[in-house]
Amino acid sequence: MRFDYKAFHIDCTARHDEDGGYYAHARITRSPDDHAAHMEVFESGDLDVFTSEWDAVHCARAWAIEWCDEALA
Repeated sequence: MRFDYKAFHIDCTARHDEDGGYYAHARITRSPDDHAAHMEVFESGDLDVFTSEWDAVHCARAWAIEWCDEALA
């Protein structure tokens, strides 16, 4: 799931593991602006494991939105 939120571009994915679980992950990028001279990339790492890909992606989405809100605060 890719989408833009405020000043960020967010890519949420679910990594399928051998044990059958789906690990939530988010990659957040921010283009250069007045505060940064270069593109910034933030990786969540594995957030949590879920039994469905849908749940994992939506967890990553919620985490990314919260992270962005805090980064801009």
